[in-house]
Amino acid sequence: MNTEKTQIDKIRLIVQEAENTGNLELMASVLAEDITVIVPDTPVVSGKTAGVAFLKSWFDAFKIEITYQAQNIEVKGEMAYEWSIYHQTTTDKQTGEKASEIGRILWVYKKYKGVWLQNFVIWNTIS
Repeated sequence: MNTEKTQIDKIRLIVQEAENTGNLELMASVLAEDITVIVPDTPVVSGKTAGVAFLKSWFDAFKIEITYQAQNIEVKGEMAYEWSIYHQTTTDKQTGEKASEIGRILWVYKKYKGVWLQNFVIWNTIS
């Protein structure tokens, strides 16, 4: 596997760890300043500040157990595209209610001063 794809793999593992531990600082470390996030039933999230606030609301409300399985990674110059499947269980921290889902995700990465960061995130639920 080439070095670029290895770096993308590491970012996916960072995201997974951050979500599973509720580590907002770790998650923020891989987000570009101009990130855009599109998620089901939610207004578009634009910019790192708004992205971190969105994540904080999730981390505050839910315990998250998630795994990502990369399906394909394409690197084209200063941009990279990753398609993955995720399996997630959330537990509401107030009620204890659990919900599980499987979905597809597209992460677009951009290289900023030699460092890959998530630039665009979109996902949808399969089940």
